[in-house]
Amino acid sequence: MHLSRHKTQLGAALAMSGALVAMTAGTAFAHEARDAGQFKVEVGWATEPAYTGDPNAIQFILHDANDQPITDLGDTLKVEASFGDKKSGPLDIKPAFSDEEGTKGDYRSDLVPTRPGKYTFHFTGTIRGQQFDESFTSSDTGFDEAKDDTEVAFPAKDPTRGELAQKIDRIDSRLVKAQQAAASSKKAADDAKSSATTATVIGIVAIVVAVVLGGIALMGARRRGAGTA
Repeated sequence: MHLSRHKTQLGAALAMSGALVAMTAGTAFAHEARDAGQFKVEVGWATEPAYTGDPNAIQFILHDANDQPITDLGDTLKVEASFGDKKSGPLDIKPAFSDEEGTKGDYRSDLVPTRPGKYTFHFTGTIRGQQFDESFTSSDTGFDEAKDDTEVAFPAKDPTRGELAQKIDRIDSRLVKAQQAAASSKKAADDAKSSATTATVIGIVAIVVAVVLGGIALMGARRRGAGTA
């Protein structure tokens, strides 16, 4: 009976160990590990999974060839994030550790992904005087793609920032068209008003000319009548 109990407890312990190993492997899988010259690096999102609109960071874990963390990187390395044809420009990389806390060799660069999909992190500069130029792209074998935050939104799935931006662009486009139409209508109204004003002036001038000519004709007729008499 005791032996059976021990077997049961051993089986539970082994199952828990297997689950922990699987969880650890899953966490590691979300980063891309690479040997780069005399350095060992791991790159991915600092918070995983990464959701659009949530503050996050590019995580860069740095060790030497002997798996010892490198803690004196300084400001010799930069990272540029790219998404499609959009690029962030060089971003600073800062240590996420101190003498008292944090994981040694863990460096980060703040980034808020605003679109779901594939990102590339391009690191350039030097590490301890050695040139470093490596790119990491989210993939099935690398770090995860950014996810749409509506996947975890509750209780309502509000529009994403990208969707709001697209709606604003459409509204701006409609406003521009409305302003152009209003300007065109105003010009047409101004032209019509100008034409009406011109016609009125011409009409008045014609009346004045007619009156003047009629007066002249009347005076001529009177003079001719007087002369006949």
